[in-house]
Amino acid sequence: MSLFFKRLVPLVVFIIMTGLLLISFVGCQTEDVVAEVNDHEVTRSQLEERMLLFDFLMPEYAQSLEEDESFKTFVEQNLLSSMIQGHLIEQEIDNLGLTVDEEEIEANYHTEVEEMISEQFQTEENFYERLEDLNLSESVLRELVQESYKTKVLYDHVVEDISQEDAESFFEENKNHFITPASVKVSHILVEDEEEAVQAFERIEDGEDFNEVLEDVSMDQPGEFFITEGDPNYDQDFTNAAFKLTVGEIGSPVETQFGWHIIKLHEKEDEAVYSYEEVKEEALALKQEEVFSQYFEELYQKADITNYIEG
Repeated sequence: MSLFFKRLVPLVVFIIMTGLLLISFVGCQTEDVVAEVNDHEVTRSQLEERMLLFDFLMPEYAQSLEEDESFKTFVEQNLLSSMIQGHLIEQEIDNLGLTVDEEEIEANYHTEVEEMISEQFQTEENFYERLEDLNLSESVLRELVQESYKTKVLYDHVVEDISQEDAESFFEENKNHFITPASVKVSHILVEDEEEAVQAFERIEDGEDFNEVLEDVSMDQPGEFFITEGDPNYDQDFTNAAFKLTVGEIGSPVETQFGWHIIKLHEKEDEAVYSYEEVKEEALALKQEEVFSQYFEELYQKADITNYIEG
């Protein structure tokens, strides 16, 4: 699927990551209307169609939707948030008088369906059988493609005047976004006390294979993994010891809050600091995303939105 459509399809993840929808949930007023977006109503039946579409596009979550009521509610709330976003974008396109090419939407739909069949359903027959099994109208899938297209139309309009000069200013103000921190790839043996660590280290010094000792005595056997310098997810005593090693070196035992470690260093990459010329396309894209996010937040704040699903 296209990158943009892939971002839109897993709607739960999309809503979490964008951080654009600042919805205030209130008590339910009616059975049929679940949200109002300015003068537009979103109905329960429309939301239920989106739930079926979620099942259609993400069947790996089907069992969770059936068995876990809290997960089902979570998905439902986020799908409704996405629908609110879609209506806001459609209304803004109308207000601005932007051109919507229906032929292009239709072409996009057929392209997305072809890629979906190829990647997920293997055959056209499987695709339509699944729609029928869920009693899901193809028009709901068309709506999703249409929302994706219209989002891009508004996005392109909002960011069209952003220049390379704007991107360069963004780069100068946010240079930390364009640094790849130093990193190491390590594996380790973890034991409970210093005596065990010394014995394990002596076995390695006597010629025994590191991995054999690891399998024999280690309480943690995750294999090789990467650590970036200053990563708060790792014990800093462990990180500091790892960064002191040279590639291929096995360090003497080091203590952390988790026990005693023998660390082997497999790879090491120095910090990389990029110039504007090296990352100017990325800087432009990030600036565009920043501008569109601000634009949409303002659009949302000015809108008259009521969400009747409790959160």
